[in-house]
Amino acid sequence: MKQHRSSILLVLCLAIAAVVFAFKSDLLSQSVGEALAAPAGIELRAEPVPLSEADPALTRVGALKYLAGWALTSPHDRFGGLSGLTISEDGTLVAISDQGDWFTGHFNPVAPQPITDAELVPFDLNMPEDSKKGFDAESLIRLDDGFLVAFEHRHRLEMAKPGGVPTPWAPAQGMEFGGISDNGGMEAISWTADGQLLAFAERGVDVQGLSRAWLVGADGIHGLFFKRPKNFAPTDAALLPNGDILLLTRFFSVVDGVAIKLLRFKAEDIRPGATLVGEELAHLAPPLTVDNLEGLEVGTGADGTTLVYMLSDDNFSSNQRTLLLMFALEG
Repeated sequence: MKQHRSSILLVLCLAIAAVVFAFKSDLLSQSVGEALAAPAGIELRAEPVPLSEADPALTRVGALKYLAGWALTSPHDRFGGLSGLTISEDGTLVAISDQGDWFTGHFNPVAPQPITDAELVPFDLNMPEDSKKGFDAESLIRLDDGFLVAFEHRHRLEMAKPGGVPTPWAPAQGMEFGGISDNGGMEAISWTADGQLLAFAERGVDVQGLSRAWLVGADGIHGLFFKRPKNFAPTDAALLPNGDILLLTRFFSVVDGVAIKLLRFKAEDIRPGATLVGEELAHLAPPLTVDNLEGLEVGTGADGTTLVYMLSDDNFSSNQRTLLLMFALEG
């Protein structure tokens, strides 16, 4: 009889423990979800950098005049890996990381610390903890209410905004990526002057040395080609005020390090079936200040100057830097 009562008590204790554990687990899940849903303010430091450490007085590279630049650092373990960049007229800066985080802040280039109110926000609260392949964001451009974001690995375009729920961008649903590797998809995207989307593939060159690009608009999806500089790959694109397109391209080798070429395509050359051959505006290579530049933005200064911003992806590596560089386009 005592053994029977002991068994009953044991069952009751286990049942109560299970209820308590489930209740606590539910509270923990809710608190984690709430923590992820809320923007995380982060400490950010910006150290000024010259265009050239070897010649700090140098301010000119090709058609670009160097205005300012900073190396960005933060103790937050998810800061870094930034690709894509937008800076609004009111100073709102938005970038996105290749591990699934929005990076936002207020940008004022004449302030002692040019980026204030810095925050990290998860791109999607339902993303798995290991989010690299599912949320490898490479480029973003503004929409009327949010942003259009291009992803590699699972090649796609999604409409999203910090704190919002991402949704597929319907006009791109028929895009074909056959023959393009997981990490060779849409690395650079931009709007064109007539409101179409122009997208460049990072990898894949045919026997003629041509890479794939796409135009997506109201009349469907059209292919075109891009003649890239030898050993350089697209990393981001941006629309100029006159309708031309800037394309940032990157070279890397273990021996020579990183180099960047900035190209320009004329608006009238961007059409279905075309082969785009860019005009080289600038070539940045050591000893100039350069890193894995993957974000490109264009703005207009108070005096009408065309401003060009570049942002680097440090790949969360201590051997690389997150650079934000600011130029005036003169030519």
